[in-house]
Amino acid sequence: MNLKNAALVLGTGALCASFALAQEDHVPSGIPRLDHVFVIMMENHGYQQVIDNPNEPYLDSIISNKKVNFATNYFAVGHPSLTNYLEIVGGSNFGVRSDNAPAWGSTSCSPNIESGLVNADNGGGNAPVPIETGTVCPIGGTGKDADTPAIDTWNEVGGPFVSLADIDGVKSVPAAPTVGKTIGDQLVAAGGTWKSYQESLPLGPAYGVNYSNGTVSPELCRD
Repeated sequence: MNLKNAALVLGTGALCASFALAQEDHVPSGIPRLDHVFVIMMENHGYQQVIDNPNEPYLDSIISNKKVNFATNYFAVGHPSLTNYLEIVGGSNFGVRSDNAPAWGSTSCSPNIESGLVNADNGGGNAPVPIETGTVCPIGGTGKDADTPAIDTWNEVGGPFVSLADIDGVKSVPAAPTVGKTIGDQLVAAGGTWKSYQESLPLGPAYGVNYSNGTVSPELCRD
């Protein structure tokens, strides 16, 4: 993700908004009860690449017509991408500072928030904390997540990412105690439902697929 992402929250409804309304003594008139929220993340596209882009006429039209809430002050938390997706669905990086593939179906590996090991790339070879570089264990568990520095000088620093700034190079986020539950886990526990729509996944089941061009899985490529 780029340092500043274009994030859209479509106002057809929001579960989080309905929770907030339930706790208020007085609900302002004119605000409908909302029951859905859509968050559109423009992967690897910054604000300037989306707004007023002639190749994005639909998104720009709903933005200009004020049909969405537009998060102009949303910044990526860290790099690479997976850290940001964990943060947006769980409010934590769960000890994962890499884009490493998941340990599919493993029942024996230990979540990073429990082991205390940060799953990271260590591109600079100078990791300041104990790390692991293999597959990512399921995030369920209780423990502490990983520090996110304002300037990354040790993790994803290869190629164009040398000394890449996290959170716009201004704010660092210290490690904090956390419970390995995403908003999806919490919705299911509360009897709700959720869906994720993602491009470039295979046409069949996605279980076990780390990368795909939309029509074949890695297993087919190796065969």
